[in-house]
Parts: sequence; C-alpha cells; structure tokens
Amino acid sequence: MLTVSEPFVIHVLDHRQPAAQCSQALTPLPDSLRLRLEEYLRAVLRPGFRRKHYGRFRPESPVLREYRRLLTSTNGTGRVEPETFLDVSQRLATLLFLAMRQHAPNGNGVRPGEVAPGDLLVGVCTLQAPEAPATPQLFLIKVDLETALQRQLRPHAAGGVQSVLVPCDNLVPRLTAEHVHKVALIRHPPQPDAYEVLMVDPQGGKAGIARFFAEAFLQVEPFHTPDEQAELLFVRTHRWVQAHEDDLSPRERGEVLQAVRTLLVERAARAEPIVPRELVETLPLREARDEQAVAALRQSLQEALTAPAAAQPLPPEAPIVLREVPPRLQKTRMTYELDGGVQLSGEPEALERLFAVPPHRVDGLTEFTIRTRTFRPLP
Repeated sequence: MLTVSEPFVIHVLDHRQPAAQCSQALTPLPDSLRLRLEEYLRAVLRPGFRRKHYGRFRPESPVLREYRRLLTSTNGTGRVEPETFLDVSQRLATLLFLAMRQHAPNGNGVRPGEVAPGDLLVGVCTLQAPEAPATPQLFLIKVDLETALQRQLRPHAAGGVQSVLVPCDNLVPRLTAEHVHKVALIRHPPQPDAYEVLMVDPQGGKAGIARFFAEAFLQVEPFHTPDEQAELLFVRTHRWVQAHEDDLSPRERGEVLQAVRTLLVERAARAEPIVPRELVETLPLREARDEQAVAALRQSLQEALTAPAAAQPLPPEAPIVLREVPPRLQKTRMTYELDGGVQLSGEPEALERLFAVPPHRVDGLTEFTIRTRTFRPLP
C-alpha cells in the first residue's frame, strides 16, 4: 500500500524569471491533495500504466547525491528529517530550474514541445512490502495546479516566501495528464546501490522523456524492468503473428500466443527466469512444412522478439525474472481479406470451429470449407 505523508513542499519554476522561487518553509498538505497524490502514484506504478520509463542514476548525478542525503537523515527509522527534506527539495528545484533555462534559449517564451513553467511538488511516499521495511521514496511532480487548489506565495518571517495551498469550495483537486508536466519517483530497491527513477512525461507523448528532464536534470541512463521486458515479449509475439498471417494457420496463431502466455505464467509462478530463445524453441508449428520454412519462421520470431536494431533490444540469452505477467491483449479478433474486398472476421477460436477444412494452399490459391448454422445479411 502506497502512502503519501508530510513533509511536503511546493516550489515555483518559471524559467522566464531570473531564479526559481523556492519556498523557505514546508507547505501544509491538505488531505484532499494527499489522497489525489496517492491515487495518481498508485496508478503510475500499475503494470498497465503506459508511457512510463525507468532510469538508473549515473554515479555523478547530483539528484542521486541529494536523495542519498535524504535517506541518511532518516537514521534507519524511515522518517524523513523535515529540515533536511526542505534543503534537499530547494537544491533539486534549483537544479531543475537551471536545466529548464538551458533547454529554453535565453529563457524566453515557450514553443510547443518545449519547457513550460509550473509548480514543482516535492514529497515522500512509502510502499509497504512484506519482504522489506518501508524506505522513503521521493516524488517530484511538475504540474499546473488545477482550480480546486490555489497556490499562494506568502512572505516568510525569515525572508523569502512560503508556498501555501488554499482549497476552493466544492471542488476536488485532480492530477490529470493535461496538467501534469513531468513526474519522477526516486526509489531505492532492495539491491545494493540500485537506485532507480520511474519517469512519466505526459507532455512528451510517444517521444518519451524530455532530454532536459532525464539527462540534464536527473542524469539517468534508461533501462527496462523485467516486467517491461516480459510485456515486450508478448507484444512483439502478437505483432509477429499479425505479420505472418499468411504463413500460419488460424489454429497456429492462437496457439503461438497462448504458448507464450503459458510459459510466462509458469515461470512467474515458480519465480524462474525466462530467456527469449526459449519462446522461439517452443514455437508450436503443427502444419506440414519443410525444414527450411520452419527454420525461417523461428529465425524471424527471434528477430522480432529480440529486435537487435530497435531502441529496446532484448538479447536472446538474457534471463528475464518475471514478477507480473502482461494482461491479455484486448484485441484478439482476426480479420482475413479475400478476393473482391470480402472480409472474414472473428475470434481465432470461433473461426477455427467454423473451418470444416482449414485454409490451405492449392495451385497458388487458398481453399477452405466452412460449416455454419447461421448465414444471414447484417443490417
């Protein structure tokens, strides 16, 4: 269970100004925003959440240095020392502000796809796990706060300003992709020195995480978790089946996908790793083919799974330790195009039951026999 707790602070980052407006005191965290933060972070952590990326810190990353300092302040209790937290948050806000200014030439206006000013929410959360004590995780969310919460800057007694939140009556705060700019969840997994960052960039779209955020500010190298790699295996298998519709029978198409899922589920249940080559070796090819055709299909599947020339290659012998099995793809319907623009469409299992004689090639043409109780025109 993920929980968000104080300390919490908001800093104002507008790269068009000469400096970041760092709050000189912690920001009281309303319960309404705390609940929204918990909901949003839980959603980001779910396996089905798309467009999240992972990175590992470079040894020289100043963000990593500040996170380590934050963890040291807990003295093993899991409770973050407020003064250290505030100082760490101010240093991180300044680092991000400098990266924003370097990305936007001369700190002038914003063009589409470039940096936008916003508020930086900095806080800690814990994720209770039965096998390990809760370690504080640091979240950074650059956002435009919606109208349900108004952020105000008030003079602070010691100088500077303090960020405070003023709730608006009858409005519930939300964190939506429309208003969230960037997200970084910094965590320390059980492995020694394996500091990770989970990143989300709603502004980046399919292009991924903005370079000023991942490279200039966080200073991380991208990597793919075992869960992501397992999902890649299944998605790439599905695409390979679609690309080889003419080479596989309807029965084989369904069996290939099921074989991959079965193997993933079995290995995850036994906590055993899997390597991409195993999926190739267990490829269920039941139709009569010569050895050369079988070898060509297996080779094409291995190339599709490992994608050596892609941005996310998976070495054929790389062991993948499974924790989550990818959910079933919602789109399982198969559609065949016949001569004259005629289409035959349905679930693979249903189509297989219809074929009294499955599709096969005869003199360069495809022949099959269908038996059905229903045959009527649709409105």
